[in-house]
This record gives sequence, structure tokens and C-alpha cells, in this order.
Amino acid sequence: MKMPELLEHLPAVGHLLGRKPSGQGAVMPRRDPTLTLPDFKSVPLPTSERRLGDGRTFIVHHPAPRAHRGPGLTVMSYNILMGGERQEALLEYFTQLEAQARMPDVIGLQEAGVPMSVMLASRFGFHLVYQGSDGDNGGRLVNGKAYLTRHPIVDAAHFTYVLSDAERQEAIHRQGQAGELVEDRGVLWMKLEVEGHPLYLYNLHHALGDPGINALNLRQLNTLLRQREGTAAVVMGDFNANTAIKRGGSWLMAHLHPRQDNDTDTIEEYRLRYGDLQHVTVGDRGVGNIADPRLRHELHVLEEELPETVCHAATVRVRLADHSLTTPQHARAELAAGHVPKGSPAWLRLQDVADCATLTSLPDSHGVVHATGKRFDNFYATRTLAPVLFEVDRSTESSDHQPVVAHYRFTDGPGRTVLPPRSS
Repeated sequence: MKMPELLEHLPAVGHLLGRKPSGQGAVMPRRDPTLTLPDFKSVPLPTSERRLGDGRTFIVHHPAPRAHRGPGLTVMSYNILMGGERQEALLEYFTQLEAQARMPDVIGLQEAGVPMSVMLASRFGFHLVYQGSDGDNGGRLVNGKAYLTRHPIVDAAHFTYVLSDAERQEAIHRQGQAGELVEDRGVLWMKLEVEGHPLYLYNLHHALGDPGINALNLRQLNTLLRQREGTAAVVMGDFNANTAIKRGGSWLMAHLHPRQDNDTDTIEEYRLRYGDLQHVTVGDRGVGNIADPRLRHELHVLEEELPETVCHAATVRVRLADHSLTTPQHARAELAAGHVPKGSPAWLRLQDVADCATLTSLPDSHGVVHATGKRFDNFYATRTLAPVLFEVDRSTESSDHQPVVAHYRFTDGPGRTVLPPRSS
């Protein structure tokens, strides 16, 4: 790690980066009300076009939940696009998961709406936790988040990140437009008991459009995580930042040694490999939010306590459109061999597979679907959970994000797995 990249992680120079030292002056997100409803018919249906709810978190226990897979825990994170905008494709995807015995035990949804969340939970045998707000009655819009779980729910709550009017207006002024910055963001927390172990899950959807606000979101998440008192935990969701990028990197080194046989983990490598993508469905322009060192610092803080699953899983793979399986290592080897024409559809697909990208782009004016290289959707888990599998599922086109799946086994200590890994 080069000196500027090392310095951005040191509390002593935090004031130079516009952040407070970890644990000092930390702001706790606001806990919203939670209610338990007797059945799915009792779910209050929102009246707005967005169909996101009234800001309360509700829990519904399915009367006849289907059995979880076990052993261990299989969990998915999926941003389903505007409440499940591509409804037919989304329902087909869930039907395939069930038919192929690939349905996860727990699914964290982002951009979820009330009708689709209730439909998926009731139809496929899940308990449901949901929170979202249409922004009625003077409140701010909060894009919906949900849990579908076949493990019984012990407790759940939504935490809305605290953002002052001044901070919000400064961000809008910096960006020159309001965009999504007028919305509130937060994290949906749930407590389960799995194989006799208490487990906390945190399903987040962070700010797009300003790296400073995104960093504040992540800082408040880290503050919340410090309150869990050692309980095993999984963090998942849409970070709206390319979590694959760890460092700033050197422009000179990226151009002198443009290797294709390693992953893209620096800003300069990203710029060299992917360019300055500006298509609206790429999420943010160019390398985006992750270019801000404050954000990379907060990711570093998160990873110290909850390592990134993709970096430690026994198996890392990508499921392609035809359901065949490949790996990032195989994609990088093909890119390095130089046999695939640069810029071809096959080459673009390999780029995203090589970096476990989860964000897709729509076809441009020439009908080309560009590689994005952006891992917006991700998992982080405490060391008491041994990561067996990390998978990006590119077999569905039901959203502009790809589902990501992880499988964990509980351990009785770091690196010591109680049960043997299940074959994948």
C-alpha cells in the first residue's frame, strides 16, 4: 500500500480527509417503529405510485413457511429495481430458484415495494420484514427494503441515517442537482437464531449521487455495528459504491503494467480498463463514489470487523445466462491470453465476470451492453461465520443489478468450521 493510501486509514490524519476519528462524535442512526401483523392480509397497502409504505417496519410470520436448506446459512442480496418493475421476469427467476433447489434461506431485497414483497413472501413460503416510506405527511421518501426468511424472526427494526438539512443542501449544491439526495437512506436490521446461534443481519441501501453522503451512511452503519456486542453478523445490500476498489493506485503503474490477470482493485486500474462510463444505468459516472478516500476509509473500518466475503470464500463463482458456472480466475486468464477480441461482447462479459461486477448497463445506441466493473452489491460477515460460497448470479435479467448469494457455516473460533463444507 502506498503512503497516501496508508494515510487515509489512520485516525491521526482523519481531519485532513474531513472525517472524525472512529468512535468520536459518532452519530447513531434513528430507529423507526416496528409492528408485528397477524397475517399478510393485514399489511397496510400504501396509496402512492411508488407503493413503498408509511415508514413503519412491519413483521409478518408466514403460517406455513417452507423449510430452510441448511446446514449453515444461505443468503441472497438483490436490488429488484423500482419495487420489482420487471415483475414477470422476477417471478420467473424465483420460480426457477425453487424448482432447482437453489432458493436461499434469507433474501435481502432493496428497492422493494409492498405489493411485490408480500407476493414473494406469501407465494414462496417466507416470513417477511419490510420497511419503506412514500414520503407522505411531510416525511422523506425511503426506498423500500425487505427480508424474506425461512428462519423464524426474533426481532427486526429499521434504522434511518441521520442527515442534517445543511449537509443535504451542501451535497445538492456540490452535485448541481437533487436527484436521490432528497431521499433518506438507512439499514434494515433483523435478528435470527440459526442452528442455535443468534445472528444479526443488516440490509442496506446507501446514497447515490454524492460520495460525502455515501461515506456518512457507511460511518453510521459502522457506529450501529459497534453496538452488537460480539453477535455474529452479516452485512449485505446495495452500497451504491464500487466496493471492489480498495486503493487509489498509481496512474503510472497502471499504464506501465496493464495486467489483465489480476482483479481491478485500484481507481487507476478501473479507469484504464473501463473508461469513463456515463450511461445512466451504470449507477454513477466513471469510477464514482469510491474515488473519495473518506468512503474507502469507512469500507476499511467495516472490513476490519467484518471481512468481505468474496475475498475469503472457499468458492467464488459466477452463474452465466445459460446457468453454466465460471470463475473470476478463469475470466482473467482468458483476458490475459488475448484470444478474445477487445471490445467484443464476449470480452465485455469477461471483464465483468473477472471483477464479480453486479451492476449492469442497458444497451447503448449501437445495441452494445457495456461492462461496468462495479460491485455495488456485496456481503461482509464476522469471522465467526466461515464463508463457503460467494456467487454472482447473471442468469436473470429481472433488474439492473445481479443477485449475489453467499453461504456460511458457523465456527467455534476464527477459521474453525463446525460442519464440513457442503459441496457446490
